[in-house]
Amino acid sequence: MNEELNTLDKLFSELLAIVKKNGGSEYISQIRTIESILSCLRDNEFTDTSKMEYVVSRHRELYPPRGGLSEFFIWDNDFQTRKRLNKPLDTVRDDIWAVLKKYRA
Repeated sequence: MNEELNTLDKLFSELLAIVKKNGGSEYISQIRTIESILSCLRDNEFTDTSKMEYVVSRHRELYPPRGGLSEFFIWDNDFQTRKRLNKPLDTVRDDIWAVLKKYRA
């Protein structure tokens, strides 16, 4: 699990950078949630199990029924540019899900 937590730290750091750079003020709540996830992952006071439980719980908050990161993408008028800009975002989201899916009930 420690390796998975290290992977999640890297992935959430990448996600935070993307959302901060491209998200604007409407994503402040998601930015704070990602920052709290990273804070937990880097805190030595928690066990690996409690860290994973926290990350899974907070990850759900990033994707509410409306809004959140499920509707987040990087816009460019040129389709090819838009596709290129969103590829890293899609990859990070998919990679986070690949780690977390086995921990979600």
